[in-house]
Amino acid sequence: MSEKVYVMGDLYNSLFSVQVSNPDYLVDYKLWNQIRAGLPDNYRMPDPVIQHILNSHPNG
Repeated sequence: MSEKVYVMGDLYNSLFSVQVSNPDYLVDYKLWNQIRAGLPDNYRMPDPVIQHILNSHPNG
């Protein structure tokens, strides 16, 4: 059984539309590398286009 390695979550900020530094948050290195490897290079969470549509909705 391998030991989990934790790194600063900031290493994965490029996956998010709004990048906020949180150096105190540690994430599982192997898991987040698997997540990043499975996504297209230009993928962002939440998707900016969908976020704009939701924000433009009168009841949003």
